[in-house]
Amino acid sequence: MRKIKSFIVVFIVFCLNLGQALSIVKKDPKPTSLVFPSFLHTMGIRKATKLHLMIYTRNKVKVKNPQGLVVTRLHSWEDPDDKKDDDEVTGYGVNTGQNLIVYNKSMTALGFYGRNEKGIRKLNGPTGIAANSQGDIYVTDTGNNRIVRLFNPKKELKFVNAIGGKGTQPGQFISPEGIAMDYSGMVYICDKGNDRIQMIRPDNKLHFWFGDKGKDDGQLWQPTATAVTNGRERWTHYKSPFMVVVDLDGTRLQKFDLNGNFIKSANIENTGFADGKFFYLALDYYSNIWVTDFENHCIHKFDRNLEFLTTFGKKGNDDREFIEPRGISIYKRFGQVFIAEKESAQYYWIGTDIKDLKVSLRNENNLIALNFFLTEPSLLTLTVSSKNNNFEKKIFERNKFFSGQQIVYFNADWKHSYKMTPEKNELQFTSGKYKFQLKVEPTYSSINYFAKEVETSLSIN
Repeated sequence: MRKIKSFIVVFIVFCLNLGQALSIVKKDPKPTSLVFPSFLHTMGIRKATKLHLMIYTRNKVKVKNPQGLVVTRLHSWEDPDDKKDDDEVTGYGVNTGQNLIVYNKSMTALGFYGRNEKGIRKLNGPTGIAANSQGDIYVTDTGNNRIVRLFNPKKELKFVNAIGGKGTQPGQFISPEGIAMDYSGMVYICDKGNDRIQMIRPDNKLHFWFGDKGKDDGQLWQPTATAVTNGRERWTHYKSPFMVVVDLDGTRLQKFDLNGNFIKSANIENTGFADGKFFYLALDYYSNIWVTDFENHCIHKFDRNLEFLTTFGKKGNDDREFIEPRGISIYKRFGQVFIAEKESAQYYWIGTDIKDLKVSLRNENNLIALNFFLTEPSLLTLTVSSKNNNFEKKIFERNKFFSGQQIVYFNADWKHSYKMTPEKNELQFTSGKYKFQLKVEPTYSSINYFAKEVETSLSIN
């Protein structure tokens, strides 16, 4: 696989060597829903801190309340004569405390919007940001109660216009925060102070809005973040459109269709925490929903049906740890994950994890059942062996399983199925101790650099 030259969130292009960015070894017991990129893909660059930005800008720009983050691949960076020119991405990060947008002008240079802008071009407490590969950028200029549209032709952000202003009428805003853009260029805005979602067309006209103020499911209470897919993106496995919204003081996720019809909700309690604060959202290739948890210093992952999958990270400054994670963005093609924190930024690849591996003999059907839980669609290889029976058999190799609870059944011929047969099998398993070894591989860029191996055993008398 070719080397991926990645924009490491908002500050990282100037870091030289932070180490720790080695590929995960097999049988790693640590959580692996997110994994470190290989050293060859980062040259040791995986995390950047406020010190690096201060040094790079000679103390002119400081990390001060970072918020929204978005990463995309600019078409203007494409080289049609180079078939391998497909991996450089552009990232935009909101540095709210200094009213700045920080972005990479190339793979070796940073740019800043907001340092010298005046009048209508000046930002005031921006929070959310959305961008596409065409160079369109939209920022929720929260303190000015409006949306600012920018354009990046290749290496410089240019002001286009401002949309809206303070008010309660459709097309106006009060403290807008979260923002997202779909493949067609439709922009979705969390109009927090008006308890609604507003949608703006690429011509800057209001398309649609919805929101019935309230704390019941299907209503909106101060929405603060959103992510959306209209199902038309090239790098999207599922083609069903939907949006997901954070509201109710960061304690609830709600899923709606693109007409504003309520589908489902999930609360912070679904993650296993009694309380917390959902902050920013991102969707991956499989439409899994990733959300930062500001108070619990971690990242939660739900599937596209808002079924909870896993939590990654904890409070701290070491590997796989965060301090008040904020903006999150995922480049879907390669499964690259970018996360902004209180005073730093981190870069991961989407990996996979397997949990609760169990095996049992179902005497009533004379079947063996292998149970496990996957946090990510994965390629699985299963080998069964028994030393005392001088037996070893590869049951399947790199079969694709989707996330969630899984169960595989085996008869005494070691033929497998995903449904239990109602009738009892006549063939009997040979007595002995059997070892079940599962090799789990992700389907993203980390596939050639990471695999997790787990095993369990079963004694049959």
